[in-house]
Amino acid sequence: MKLKIHLGLFFIALFMGITSAWATHIRAGEIIAERVSVQALTYQITVVGYTDTRSSVIFGPGRINFGDGREEQLNTQSDFSVVRDLGNQIEQNIFVIRHTFQGPGKYKIRFIEFNRNDLTLNMDNSVDTPFYVETEINIDPFFGVNNSPVLTIPPVDNGAVNVRYIHNPGAYDPDGDSLSYALDIPKQAFERPVNNYRSPASPEFSQRQENGATPAFLRIDPVFGDLIWDAPGTAGQFNVAFRIIEWRKINGKFEQIGYVVRDMQIIIENSNNRRPQLILPPDLCVEAGTKIEEIIQGQDPDGDPIKIEVFGEPIQINSSPADYSPENVFQPQPGIVNFTWQTVCNHVREREYEVRIRITDQPRSGPSLVDIQTWKIKVVGPPPVWDDLVQKPGRTVDLTWDPYVCANSAQEMQIWRRINSDPYVPDSCETGIRPGYELVGITDMNTFSFTDLNGGDGLAPGNTYCYRLVAAYPQPRAGLSIVSEEICITIDVDVPIITNVSIEATDPQSGEIFVKWTPPYDIDKTQFPGPYTYELLRSEGFTGTQNRTSLGILSDTLFTDRGLNTENLVYNYKVVLLDNNVKIDTSSSASSVRLEPTIINEAIELNWTFNVPWNNQIAQYTHEVYRNRTDAAAQDEGTFVKIAEVDVTQQGFKFLDDGSFNGVTLKKEVEYCYYVITKGAYNVAGLVYPLENKSQIVCAKPDDNRLPCPPELTFEGPECAAYVAEQPCNSNTFEHVLSWQPDFSGDCDDELSGYRLYFTPDGEEGQFNLVGQYSSLQLTATLRNLPTYRGCYYITAIDRSGNESEPSNVVCVDNCPVYNLPNAFTPNNDGVNDTFMAFDNPFAQCPRFVTGVEIFIVNRWGAEVFRYNSLSSNENDVFIRWNGRDQSGNELPAGTYFYSGTVFFDVLDPALKQRELKGTIQLLR
Repeated sequence: MKLKIHLGLFFIALFMGITSAWATHIRAGEIIAERVSVQALTYQITVVGYTDTRSSVIFGPGRINFGDGREEQLNTQSDFSVVRDLGNQIEQNIFVIRHTFQGPGKYKIRFIEFNRNDLTLNMDNSVDTPFYVETEINIDPFFGVNNSPVLTIPPVDNGAVNVRYIHNPGAYDPDGDSLSYALDIPKQAFERPVNNYRSPASPEFSQRQENGATPAFLRIDPVFGDLIWDAPGTAGQFNVAFRIIEWRKINGKFEQIGYVVRDMQIIIENSNNRRPQLILPPDLCVEAGTKIEEIIQGQDPDGDPIKIEVFGEPIQINSSPADYSPENVFQPQPGIVNFTWQTVCNHVREREYEVRIRITDQPRSGPSLVDIQTWKIKVVGPPPVWDDLVQKPGRTVDLTWDPYVCANSAQEMQIWRRINSDPYVPDSCETGIRPGYELVGITDMNTFSFTDLNGGDGLAPGNTYCYRLVAAYPQPRAGLSIVSEEICITIDVDVPIITNVSIEATDPQSGEIFVKWTPPYDIDKTQFPGPYTYELLRSEGFTGTQNRTSLGILSDTLFTDRGLNTENLVYNYKVVLLDNNVKIDTSSSASSVRLEPTIINEAIELNWTFNVPWNNQIAQYTHEVYRNRTDAAAQDEGTFVKIAEVDVTQQGFKFLDDGSFNGVTLKKEVEYCYYVITKGAYNVAGLVYPLENKSQIVCAKPDDNRLPCPPELTFEGPECAAYVAEQPCNSNTFEHVLSWQPDFSGDCDDELSGYRLYFTPDGEEGQFNLVGQYSSLQLTATLRNLPTYRGCYYITAIDRSGNESEPSNVVCVDNCPVYNLPNAFTPNNDGVNDTFMAFDNPFAQCPRFVTGVEIFIVNRWGAEVFRYNSLSSNENDVFIRWNGRDQSGNELPAGTYFYSGTVFFDVLDPALKQRELKGTIQLLR
């Protein structure tokens, strides 16, 4: 029995000795994953470990789990390895192993090995604690190739008691994805922290910061990755961990697609050494093609030799990398290194490059100290260069530009337009376009021209249109070029241009509008010798052809239109040019000015609206506001006086009348009437400017106590999904039923004359238009033959004085989009399920309110086999109809395919305007 006990003790002691020999070596590490082929899902997995050279134990074997159910042992015989002595009793071990994943997915690659080195103070029993790190990758054929972040600065820096410690991993993403940083806790296994972990900055180990402030802290900068411990208070060995998180913009939203965990060790010693100091050049912004040549300087307050090292993506990239010299050399201080980088087009990206500069001193005794700083360099695309622009028939403009110098790296050319010149010069490093421009076209990089059709309407004659170009670079690196110079053209006046649509009499039945236009000044009189006549067309509304009426053929260029409801309606006009009674062309349309009052607590706010082809927003031409009843007794009912000149470039098309123009407060029992005169101009010589046009006269009382209260509006149905499920797939008419109840509570005016119902198809922020007027006895309305289901309503109450209440609650209803795809098809030409296409019947399945669909399909290796965009097809067929062949027309084998894309819906809710399409298809033969 005694012999057995002694043997047992002997084997326990022997096991503990073996464990100690194997266990006292690992300080830090991480895992890097790099995809080695776009045709296969093979990754090169690099395990980087940092070991304690005081141990005779060789790094490995450890176990690596690939997150797909497979696991291998990492050993020094079969796997490629590199060993480097980094000094300070630290050795870097790099192991490389290849692994092929069987399909797309999210994988956590995990490495575990026994054990950590001894005497780590902020965990229990580190010598018997396994070392564990992990890296997550997301393999998705629709994300594109995804590599993990790369860490370029080893975690080898020592620190001193009471001196701020700093580390930066020098991380970059080879795909150009964005990175962020977050603290973690060292682990001993998957989701299992080490025993009794405490932050090094806890009161147990640290009391104050370097400057004496309290408390001490351990932080990592979430953007730049600086890990700062300010300041160590205890000599010894500590471990910390943090994550480098990878983000990619997908469909306009940043998605997390992976991360790397670094577990690192910090060794703190007692020392009087002072930290060396860096002097960096200013952050740079350069055009691609610029050669950067800068000097980086450093010094040490103790006079010790210093070493300056440069890390980061510019040093690591394959195409035209940066360089610096001298490299890895201690210099007498002050020391310098020369940094050079010849930038090229494929360096352009949205994010800045972060160059990490590390300075290390070489004291006569004690630990070396370091400082790390980030120097930012942004590489932007050069500006595109215009060739020419020419006006073409139909008042279109052909624009041409030179081939772009970075065409092989950029993805698309954007064409931007505005009315009138804004000849700004971009600020340093400013990319993209400034506000005030409208995107009118996009081309690929092999196209050097664009025709501006202005949506098919042609450009307005007499206006000056100015264009700029911006080159855009592809995701995930993204980025925009510097904007091109401005190029402008004034559209010929080869058709009449309307100059006046002015309301001369306000009345519900006998209103009058004065319309005036010019002859076609720039017309080709050889081709069209005249004499010219004009057909004047009138429609209701700011735009469109509602209730269009021809006012006859005229030889003059002015006309007074009578017998109109100018009190309640807006009218727009067009002039048709006739040569010997043959139509040549038509002017742009121009509307009357609509003035609307809003009562605001003993004040009246005026807003005016119009749709005209000339520019009504010019600083030198102020709009004028006229009002009657301006005397103290408010007796001058019929006399209008100018009360304001409004700079609409600053204030917009509105004015608040609170009586301040003459110091007389508005009286709530008095009715005040107003009109405005708008003023604008074309860029055409020979006209009399400004072009002045009157609104209708509108009246209101500033009675803040007896206004009607807004009614309560209710939508009664029908419910969209149930309604359309019973309609044929091609149905395009809908109906809405509304009801309302008046509100007579409080001081609300209970003497109502009726209600006005307003509607917009464009959501709560859209332009509401009057769609119905109802008597005070009518409390319901049914609107039929609507072209779409979506839209928003509000209703107002009108009292007998004509005062209108505030809008009621806004009631919105939305389209109920439907778009469904099958998960299998059989392209065997039997007439059944031969194509991959959206479901049609039954009615509940067929596409509804779909404006377009784009989709691309890949095989299991991510190789594209089919692409379709209905918006670029002639018929905008949203059904897809893929026949199971590749882009060359070859039949594809049976198997699983992956699709991704977007379906676009006609809806109000911005979150529902498009839906991601993503799934698998079984192609069966």
